[in-house]
Amino acid sequence: SSSINAEYGDGVVSLCIFVYVVVCVEIPAWKIFDQDIYFKIVDPSEIGYYYRASPAKNFGRGFNKYFEHTLLVVADPISGCTELVNLHKIPGNFVMVERGECSFVEKIARCEEAGAVGVIVYDNNPDNRSNLVAMIDDDRGVDITIPSLFIVGSDGFHIRRALERNFLESAIIKRSYKHDVRP
Repeated sequence: SSSINAEYGDGVVSLCIFVYVVVCVEIPAWKIFDQDIYFKIVDPSEIGYYYRASPAKNFGRGFNKYFEHTLLVVADPISGCTELVNLHKIPGNFVMVERGECSFVEKIARCEEAGAVGVIVYDNNPDNRSNLVAMIDDDRGVDITIPSLFIVGSDGFHIRRALERNFLESAIIKRSYKHDVRP
């Protein structure tokens, strides 16, 4: 006889397959549950709805923590590829950066070094309304320990323009456990 058992813990899924012999392996949860994640902007209310995002594929940590009322700070410069000017606003917050000019890993590493708890990368094509890009490791050996997400360009530019229009430097976001489903 055979059965499959799964346990969740700290972003890792332990799979045990019972077939005369028990073989247990630990696999990062995002490799098994490779699905979109949703986060919500709570404030400003004009952009206060859920956004679809794709987590990084093979670097960083998964979303195994509940983030509520966390600031989403726009990186300055927006590419996140050179020294960040707004370092004092980043510690303990998420950072939003635009795709391009350097690898995803470089951007996210720079934000992590500045104290970010997560990064949201948006596509540099404002007309992209549906294609989520797979963020993959650049094989430079950089250890990323924070989660990161990719959102479509239309959403990223919408968020950024709303913040600029309202003279805001950040938005407030909320993200709960990966078990959330689309609202």
